[in-house]
Amino acid sequence: MTQAREPNDRDIFTRMAQVEYRLTRIENTNAQLQETIAPGGYITDAFERVVDRIDEVEDRLNARMDERFAEVNRRFDSQDARFDSQDAKLDIILRAITGLGNS
Repeated sequence: MTQAREPNDRDIFTRMAQVEYRLTRIENTNAQLQETIAPGGYITDAFERVVDRIDEVEDRLNARMDERFAEVNRRFDSQDARFDSQDAKLDIILRAITGLGNS
């Protein structure tokens, strides 16, 4: 009777080994996912890099706009007679915004 149970025992041991292997793979994958999504993990680092890049671009754009507005203000503050009319002032603003006044 023990001979009849031996193949079943081997089959059970084989299945248990497969279950243990699969469980180990699941645990390893879960650990990797936890490292990825946990605070300070890969995803957090990626978002921080994106936010830093956005801040850099925003700072550059702000600096460019400040330069353009400073240019417009310098032109308004000048004593040149051609800037006395309202139309000329609007023309200066439009040129500064569109970039046509850079030449």
